[in-house]
Amino acid sequence: MKLRQLFVAVIVLLSTGNAMAQQMPQIPVDKDVKIGKLDNGLTYYIRHNNFPEHVASFYIAQKVGSINEEEDQRGLAHLLEHLAFNGSDHFPGNSLQEYLLSIGVEYGRNLNAYTAVDKTVYYFTDVPTTRTTAVDSCMLILKDWSNGIALTKEAIDSERDVVHNEYRMRMVGQQRMLERALPKLYPGSKYGLRMPIGLMSVIDGCDPETLRAYYRKWYRPDNQAIIIVGDVDINHIEEQIKKLFGDIKVPADAAKVIPEAVPDNNEAIYVIDKDKEQQIDLALLNMKHEAFPDSLKSSVAYLMTNYVSTAMNMMLNDRLTEKAQEADCPFLQAMCEDGDFLLSRTKDAFSLTVVAKPNQMKEAIAATLREAKRVKDFGFTATEYARAKDNIISSIEKAYTNRDKMKNEQFTSQYVDHFIPSVADEYQLYQQLSSMIPVEAVNEYAKQLICDNDTNFVSLVMMREAEGAAYPTEQELAEVVKGVRAEQLTAYVDNVKQEPLMAVMPKAGKIKSTKENTKLGYKEMVLSNGAKVVLKKTDFKDDEIRFYAEAKGGTSAFDRQKDFQNLRLFDDLQGLTGLGNFSSTELEKALAGKNVSMSRWSTSYYHGLQGSTTPKDLETMMQLVYLNLTNINKDQKAFDNMKNFLGTYLDNQSKNPSLVYRDSVNSVIYNGDRFYMMPKTAEIAQVDNDRIFELTKQLFYGRAKDMTFYFVGNFDEAVILPFIEQYIASLPTDKKAVKLVNKQNDYAKGERDNVFTKEMENPQSQAREYWQYECPNSLRNRVLIDIASRMLEMDYNRVIREQMSAAYSAGATSNTSTKLDGTTVNRVVAVAMLNPEKTAAAVEYFVKGFKATVAKPNTEDLQKVKEILLKQADVNAKTNSYWMDVISDYIEKGIDFHTDYKATISSVDGKAVSDFLQNTVLKGNGHFKIVMNGVK
Repeated sequence: MKLRQLFVAVIVLLSTGNAMAQQMPQIPVDKDVKIGKLDNGLTYYIRHNNFPEHVASFYIAQKVGSINEEEDQRGLAHLLEHLAFNGSDHFPGNSLQEYLLSIGVEYGRNLNAYTAVDKTVYYFTDVPTTRTTAVDSCMLILKDWSNGIALTKEAIDSERDVVHNEYRMRMVGQQRMLERALPKLYPGSKYGLRMPIGLMSVIDGCDPETLRAYYRKWYRPDNQAIIIVGDVDINHIEEQIKKLFGDIKVPADAAKVIPEAVPDNNEAIYVIDKDKEQQIDLALLNMKHEAFPDSLKSSVAYLMTNYVSTAMNMMLNDRLTEKAQEADCPFLQAMCEDGDFLLSRTKDAFSLTVVAKPNQMKEAIAATLREAKRVKDFGFTATEYARAKDNIISSIEKAYTNRDKMKNEQFTSQYVDHFIPSVADEYQLYQQLSSMIPVEAVNEYAKQLICDNDTNFVSLVMMREAEGAAYPTEQELAEVVKGVRAEQLTAYVDNVKQEPLMAVMPKAGKIKSTKENTKLGYKEMVLSNGAKVVLKKTDFKDDEIRFYAEAKGGTSAFDRQKDFQNLRLFDDLQGLTGLGNFSSTELEKALAGKNVSMSRWSTSYYHGLQGSTTPKDLETMMQLVYLNLTNINKDQKAFDNMKNFLGTYLDNQSKNPSLVYRDSVNSVIYNGDRFYMMPKTAEIAQVDNDRIFELTKQLFYGRAKDMTFYFVGNFDEAVILPFIEQYIASLPTDKKAVKLVNKQNDYAKGERDNVFTKEMENPQSQAREYWQYECPNSLRNRVLIDIASRMLEMDYNRVIREQMSAAYSAGATSNTSTKLDGTTVNRVVAVAMLNPEKTAAAVEYFVKGFKATVAKPNTEDLQKVKEILLKQADVNAKTNSYWMDVISDYIEKGIDFHTDYKATISSVDGKAVSDFLQNTVLKGNGHFKIVMNGVK
């Protein structure tokens, strides 16, 4: 049998669950991972990784979740996850969170957990590892999570309301419909009754001993894995694991984790629902098939199947995206995926997700199924497959090139699922697979997945409840599906432009002068056309170059009254053009296999470009820079599709509490200026593509001398300098500098309150309190407001969440807008999503906690914040994006936010925080409170 025919046969056998997979060779295990298993069944994975240096990530994964609950336990897995942070053998009360904060690990950002249907994972990341005692304490936390969670009655009673608050936050329109639909989507299976959030009746009524029994039953070493990746001593970690976990006993009669089966359905399942808070009409079309066995995921068969599945998804998704651009297409968006069937790992599905145009759900489903059937009938073309292969290999090649600069979470996410090949082996295997697996094999795989009968066909339609909306019936959907299956289609034609991005090169300019900044380590150049270029070479990522360009201008360059609707969406619509001779769709095809991105952006006062690439594709990115500033073209299809999507999404905005609240906040901050509020559907209709195209050319063309171009990353200067002369020094500079028409945002001032009620299915309140002030934009001021807001967040979280049980999360943040004169408009923001019954007390504490911090800053919290910022400074300094921000701030604003940053943090004491809040923040020019009280 020829090799091509062999791979087609293998793919068919794999997709039907044949034992052929068991005969495939094993994927080599990454030799840098220490894998072990204790006598009691605990598995551990330890990997030394020094990027970034001096930090590590600690995980404990339980292979149990909500599927292991009995009917009267629904929600206990989730409640238990919450309680892991509220007291344990070695960390009583909230001392676990407080200890981790003291060594620089933030709750929420670095410390968290999640409960899924079949697993529960706890973790803390970026833990400083320079002190062995800190590492050992972190090992104790994992030990406590394994079998030492306290589960006191007081902690359980206190956390019930917090879980309720999370339920209120998550149970929005689409989630409510999914929960209602699951029993019908999973007939005869527990999956239909095991949403991880659980039942609030169980949360409220569970006896503490019931929860403890669940904990003892399932949280055992044989169901657990310890995962530690980072700058650690592997041998010491292994010794600690053996010491702490080795003596934990597993009862002889311990309950087994038995996978929950998902039965096949011989008849098609159609579920249709609607909700008044839903924003779009959405359909999920699933074609179930057998899941790839966990026991075989260490074989090459798994990679082979994953490769073929990925290629298939890429190609069909490209077709669906292209189809959505057609004016008469009944769907706004559609996509496919081959993976888990909804919640279940024991059954997979080829799934189609469809966002329909208003009152066109049946037509949208038909159009999407039609494209899937076209693949089944005719397969993919050789040119489509060539692009998919290029994109897959390009992606894995980038990971391979950066294999020595991978962050810890790139490893831990794989180890949680026991997938542990090295990047080098994975890269080599994918290269071999891509060269040997023909398009015929992918087509055969697609034929196996795309069903042409009702067996294992499951659909869920979730629609907006709105006046005048049409809702299909189950019978009508069945007729639509039957009708498409009977259609005679024609093969897809892949229209590809076989021409270069730029057929004619511009006349190159010159680099006129170069100066070097030794303090921040960059070179600044002036080009013959007046443009400025800044270069900083780094080795943080072997295969990354980041790009950014900025000039004064933005939407304030135009008359807002004349172009009100166009300017509101000016930035959102910048990506909807082609370049040169290519439409946006043609451009995507032309860039297949290239690791390159590029986009235009604009704000009120500035505009520019941003992107990234690899050294190999640097010239392609340079050409995209040139084309974005000289030769964009209208893509009416892409524009109309986005306009239709926005109009549909915003049509129901008054029914969506989150959108209503967002508009209320902006209305207060911007003094009721409609420009900063969400447009209505009727206003979307007024947006003119021709005018936006003309304004874009006015802003971006012919002003290279006003723009600064930044490159940060691992470039070769001998390579990049000729490209700079060819593609940037050659840019036209024949227009005058942008003259701003609208010179100032109309920010609100004084005292402003906006407290209102909003009807909701699951009532929840949202609250924000703003303190607005102006001050010079300096390093010290920026550090002070960052420290102060983080201290407030610790206090709000401790009191509003933990003590009051009034919120799932409560905190504070800060934001800054720089004005043209260099001064800044700053805001400290207290924020929480709240239990309506406790909203008043929580909002009152926003001010009370603020004043308490002014009067007497918590010195322990201050030290914790400083530890966090000092640790994070070292982590950030190993990234190209950090240096892009530092250098652009220095050049554009004249402020060095790097050199003395850590020294400035260290110098801040409680008096400095108090003085800053008292004399700068509280003496500002605005204090706003926006509260939305949810009511049934």
